[in-house]
Amino acid sequence: MTDSLTLHLETLASRDPDGRRLALEQVLEKECIPFTPQEEPPSVKVPRGTRNYLVEPADSGSQKPCLLFCAHYDATPGSPGVNDNAASLCILITLARTLRQERIPARFAFFDGEETGFSGSRLYVSRLDRQTISGVVNLDMCGYGDSLVICGKGHERSALFRPFCRKAFLEPFSGQVVRFLPKGDESSFARTRIPALSIAMVPRWDIAYLKALATYGEGFLGRPPEFEMMLGQMEVVTTMHGGFRDGPEWIQTEAMENVYKYVLAVARGVQDSTKR
Repeated sequence: MTDSLTLHLETLASRDPDGRRLALEQVLEKECIPFTPQEEPPSVKVPRGTRNYLVEPADSGSQKPCLLFCAHYDATPGSPGVNDNAASLCILITLARTLRQERIPARFAFFDGEETGFSGSRLYVSRLDRQTISGVVNLDMCGYGDSLVICGKGHERSALFRPFCRKAFLEPFSGQVVRFLPKGDESSFARTRIPALSIAMVPRWDIAYLKALATYGEGFLGRPPEFEMMLGQMEVVTTMHGGFRDGPEWIQTEAMENVYKYVLAVARGVQDSTKR
């Protein structure tokens, strides 16, 4: 499994934005995962335009809403974006292949523009038929650390996401629910009333920072300088945006494998329970 998960990691970690798009298209084609581009032309705010890649359930005739699993494929300028977010792309591609083979209903989205105002996920939401998805699971920063964390901003208490919080699924991966993770593409769904959950991997000592950061709330009225100072102290931050661990040599394949195994176990468990 490790070789399969990391097979395309360096290919997807292109520093060139257009090269990154092309690499993702080629990998999806190589893995025989059919996709549909979703595009918005260039604008003043987004000079390169936006292009998402959407994957429908294997049983395309099914009309029932299902989970959307997503990850962003863009990176900050000059960064290879290996942990932010090529590692998650590799997990999502492998997950898409497996769930399609097992005929487990799920949709997948590879979002553009997360680093530039969430233009990809906002485009997706603007054209979304809300009857097609029941919830959103966003993978971001999944290639470094020994502890799996999930954050649903309260949605983890919903019936849909309760299975993701079961100890039987979390404990094998030192997983736990936290009340704060940095904002990602899941935030674009906030006004849709569609529940969204974020999944990440962090070193275990970063969890203490996440718990402290959660005490500052959503930041609607602003946040004090201490917030940014604590965020900057997290080890996982060094793997992103040109930090000294922002390179393929720092990716931990066990971290990627743990996220994949966790999400797959939950998806299979939910599917089995619906068949009873």
